[in-house]
Amino acid sequence: MELLSTGFEKLDRAIGGGMLPDSTTLIVHETYSWGWILAFAILKNRTVMGDFGVVLNSVLPFSSLEMELKPVGVDIEALGEGGKLAIIDVFSSRLGVEYPHEFVYSLDNFSAETFVPKYEKLYREILSSKIGNRRPVGVDFTIDGMAFLIGEDSTIRVFQRFMALKEKMRIQEDRKRPINILVVNKDRVSKRFLSWFSLYSQYVLEIRPEGGTTERIRIMKSPLVYTPRGRELKLKRKRGRITVE
Repeated sequence: MELLSTGFEKLDRAIGGGMLPDSTTLIVHETYSWGWILAFAILKNRTVMGDFGVVLNSVLPFSSLEMELKPVGVDIEALGEGGKLAIIDVFSSRLGVEYPHEFVYSLDNFSAETFVPKYEKLYREILSSKIGNRRPVGVDFTIDGMAFLIGEDSTIRVFQRFMALKEKMRIQEDRKRPINILVVNKDRVSKRFLSWFSLYSQYVLEIRPEGGTTERIRIMKSPLVYTPRGRELKLKRKRGRITVE
């Protein structure tokens, strides 16, 4: 059985050895937590291993996202300019902001009804022009941001259509299977919404602040660990990087 490393050895061990291809990981955090950065750290680690990152951004301008990530060693502009990352920027394209970067893509006339076909068309363009035979690593930043734009029920339905699309591609295409990471601030959505996405995710990590530069990671779900609840790690923010201890 193939397992893919997160780039954090202790996190790999805690979830049962690594991430399964075609799997989805849900990172749940709360207000004042910076734990969502773990999604981008995993993405960066996977690009070092030869994968290609695809970020679906619905909540922050590019400059704000860059400002949050650079101090912990994730330089999204360098990754993009180096041909290792593409950003599908729903947030900025909705508000009429255009970037000169070739790796930042707009998704115009955004709506729940047209999102999936437009995303599929754009994704296939990125697949043919950028990704090639590399493994895609998707980060959805964030599903609560998407719920704010189109509503919780519409976001759930959109994700169901994404799952069906991914399943068709798995059956029809012979290529490296992707891994997907979803980020959600649980203070912005209902428990019902969280319940749906916990069902759709093979791995669920809950991250809570401990104060200062330390956060606690609790492994809530993994297909590789029979009783994952109670497995805990510490996420630490150090100068220039984050670590899992």
